[in-house]
Amino acid sequence: MYRATFRFHTMKTISALILLFVLATPSQGLQNVDIYTYDILPPYAYRDDNGRLTGIYIEMVRRAIERMPDYSATFHVVPWARAKEVVKKGEAFAILPPYFHAHDWLTDDTKQPYIWPYSLALYHQSDVVICNEKVVSRSPRPNFPSDYKGLSFVMFRGDGRAGPEFTKMVERGDIELHLVSRSEQIYPFLQSERADCTATSELPFEWNVKKFKQLKEWAEKYDREIRLVTSATIATNDAYLGYTDVNADKNYPFKKDFSIKFDIEIHKMKVSGERIRIINEFIH
Repeated sequence: MYRATFRFHTMKTISALILLFVLATPSQGLQNVDIYTYDILPPYAYRDDNGRLTGIYIEMVRRAIERMPDYSATFHVVPWARAKEVVKKGEAFAILPPYFHAHDWLTDDTKQPYIWPYSLALYHQSDVVICNEKVVSRSPRPNFPSDYKGLSFVMFRGDGRAGPEFTKMVERGDIELHLVSRSEQIYPFLQSERADCTATSELPFEWNVKKFKQLKEWAEKYDREIRLVTSATIATNDAYLGYTDVNADKNYPFKKDFSIKFDIEIHKMKVSGERIRIINEFIH
């Protein structure tokens, strides 16, 4: 009787330990994907006060993948130029959040797009030129970048939204360009009148202005506010999750399955209104 009772309790203990081990051990069938992104452009992708990576794009992608039973994701935060490079080499599965660049982000050898496919659109962005009002009040400048010869710009390093013609004008010395490491440095740079203009995504700029004006140092450092105005719209673009197309069949045989399932989840978010709710979490 004693031996039977002992064996019974022993088996219960062993079973409980096995169950705990199984629950604590990650599924061997779960495919992790590496997504390269940045953390310098709130409210799209940034770190909150606790250092956690978050933002509109991060949360959309994170929630979609959490609903895909076969997958998990690791976000790698690197400079944007580095993110483009690792995807171009096929060393990263995906990049977040590129615009559609199938026509100009090409491999060095085959001159084929190194990102393909792109996911369903995550958000519609507006890229604008914002300038010191004194600059545009003297002469309207609707044509970007040709109308901006002789002016100075501030942008964060690796941001290519101003386009190739802007880059050529900088290289010729027609436009002076100051580079900063983070987007939140742009507004105070303009307020200090160290640059005339910036080319930026509209929503992040508004976000940074709002946050900066809440700081005590704003009132202490700036006794007057330089009036800034939107002088031109560069482009309107959708942002996506983009997948490398370099050695993808060999390195990422699951890419087609992942991309289909991811689009299904993003579509569900749009239909249910969850996508709008995620956006509103960050802009209100």
